[in-house]
Amino acid sequence: MRPHFVTITVLSIAAAACTAPHISRPQSAPPADVQLKLATLPRVWVAGFATDWKPEFDLNSETVRLVRAHLRTWSSAQVIEAEPLPIDSERRLSDVAYWRTLGEEHRHPLIVTGSVKLHIAPARVVQRGVRTAYAYADGRVLDVTVVLIDGRTGEVVSTDKLPRRMRYGVGRFSSTLSLFLQMMNAGMGDWFAAITHAASGGTG
Repeated sequence: MRPHFVTITVLSIAAAACTAPHISRPQSAPPADVQLKLATLPRVWVAGFATDWKPEFDLNSETVRLVRAHLRTWSSAQVIEAEPLPIDSERRLSDVAYWRTLGEEHRHPLIVTGSVKLHIAPARVVQRGVRTAYAYADGRVLDVTVVLIDGRTGEVVSTDKLPRRMRYGVGRFSSTLSLFLQMMNAGMGDWFAAITHAASGGTG
């Protein structure tokens, strides 16, 4: 959607984050305690996630791809490569028999699943450039719940709702995919903390 410009002479509104997304790795190394837990992870299968909205890209596949890539960067775990698993509803996350069967097929890994929801954020007006021209910025809200499942028993090990994230962008940085990648990159530390919950004996 092209931004609509209006002329305003009042005080400037703070610009939204419009920098290019950096998605190759988290902006900084995970904390030392998280790195220690990442080092003790067993075989990990980032299986797939329940989603309730269909943007212009495959939200489930992109989430699986990103989390696997970051785990390979920061952990020594064997990260299973498999097609992203479609999760038809959040009820599936507590289906013990279902996950036990899949766990057996994948040689009993720690299963990472949950829900990923991407919503449209409220409209926001931001300054663009040094002039008094303003644009209506597009924004998205990301809500994530990470569920860890024991690949041997099919039982839920932990459930962690990550902090909600919201990001706005203008111009070429306002696509849904770009905003999603920025939020995922910024929140990867939260993902690591949730995934290593099993290593600390957490049960949600």
